[in-house]
Amino acid sequence: MELTPAEKLLKEVNLSLTRQRLAVLELFLKEEHPMTPHEVRETLDDQERFDQVTIYRVLEALVKTRILTQVPSTDRNSYYCLAERLHAFHAHLYCSLCRRMLCVESPVSVGPERGKELHIVLSGTCTQCDQEVPDATI
Repeated sequence: MELTPAEKLLKEVNLSLTRQRLAVLELFLKEEHPMTPHEVRETLDDQERFDQVTIYRVLEALVKTRILTQVPSTDRNSYYCLAERLHAFHAHLYCSLCRRMLCVESPVSVGPERGKELHIVLSGTCTQCDQEVPDATI
């Protein structure tokens, strides 16, 4: 039986294949955008109930093994997304209107001298909100 991408990643970093870890990792592989622990739980609650503590423990284990990375934020939420090794180098945009964190192309290029982790977080509005809010005329 062939392993799923989530199972392969967990085995690669020597984490046991628990249903909670698989569910969280499969969600991130499918969604490919940063999520808070609360968003993870809400999304997974449609399929199966996981308590919030379990979600935090799974996220912590996936960050420690560099499958996920924690994205800094100014809105007092913790956001998580696929680590750079799984999702090419990119920046994040925090939309001040809809309060979502999105993956965007990085506005800067980085050289080989950077460390293992580099976060670029932009603040502004996403294209969806730009289309919904008309420009004010003076």
